Amino acid sequence: MMFANQMRLEDWPPSVGGLSPRWAQLVAEYWQSDVGRALSEKLTEALAAGKVIYPRTPYKALALTPFEKVRVIILGQDPYHGPGQAEGLAFSVGHGQKIPPSLRNIFKEVLRDTGAEVPFGADAGSLERWAEQGVLLLNTALTVEDSQPACHSKWGWEVLTDSLIEALAADDQPRAFLLWGAHAQGKAARIAQASAMPHHLILKANHPSPLSALRPPAPFIGCGHFGQVNQWLAAQNKNPIVW
Repeated sequence: MMFANQMRLEDWPPSVGGLSPRWAQLVAEYWQSDVGRALSEKLTEALAAGKVIYPRTPYKALALTPFEKVRVIILGQDPYHGPGQAEGLAFSVGHGQKIPPSLRNIFKEVLRDTGAEVPFGADAGSLERWAEQGVLLLNTALTVEDSQPACHSKWGWEVLTDSLIEALAADDQPRAFLLWGAHAQGKAARIAQASAMPHHLILKANHPSPLSALRPPAPFIGCGHFGQVNQWLAAQNKNPIVW
């Protein structure tokens, strides 16, 4: 049985045709590198061997949020590993999927912080609406195998996603980086080193997982990041994010 979000052998390598020029350049440079070629070979072999790999659209975050339109970056770790869940956006799930615990806590904090209710319906768990407003929902690994969380996290994806993060940080346009949990916060030094000027907003809190969302020293519930981002955008005469 093939799932709608399952990658097929014929899907690899994914096309960069729908990406903005800067994203396409960075992605193409990566696949021409030794690390990129090694990762491509591993994924080709895994797909040929019948491994169930998600998502079918690993570049979806880049496609929905062109480089020049990125205003906010939310970093995840790797895609959801269940059938139908991963859709290529960090923390987001596909059509008709039950809202996972971390995403439920994200929506809980949005409501507490801004008063914004979560939309109802089959697409309630999809964060495409955020991506289309300039929120880059980037996992640091872009693929995963069924029921094996983080199994591709050591395959070389982070070399690519680190280069994307550094390019955003080095750009003149101010951006907000939301770093939730130790894995995402591990990118803070990379962001700071790449920044030509300290003009970005960097907010840190625990991961929204039920295991850590309420724990000190920086509980996710109560962090106020969504309101802070909109206040920061307003100070630059930019439209707020409709969370």
